[in-house]
Amino acid sequence: MLTLSQLGKKIKKLREEIGFSQEFVAKELNLTRQAIINIESGKRKIDSFELFKLADLYDVNASDLLAEAEAPLVSNFKEAVMHLRNSNLLDNKERKALLEFKKICEDYEFLKNL
Repeated sequence: MLTLSQLGKKIKKLREEIGFSQEFVAKELNLTRQAIINIESGKRKIDSFELFKLADLYDVNASDLLAEAEAPLVSNFKEAVMHLRNSNLLDNKERKALLEFKKICEDYEFLKNL
């Protein structure tokens, strides 16, 4: 089982890879920036609602966040999206829109293969 510190490091790493600020994540989760700092440093527990909302925001499965093994959280398509999000050409609102577009594309691919 992951410690709070390990989970916090994983959450922070993913936030930084995506390019979201702590302020943006705090606003999306209806938390303070200090709460995000405390979660990422392992000083605050994250409840299940916050965990699922965070996983949705970061476009990962909550189970991937909680897994002890470092499973790859991104695919090739996701890596391309991550690169664009990290390019400093997008603001937080545009990054979020890009995540939503990626989900639409993934849903389309899934439905196409039914």
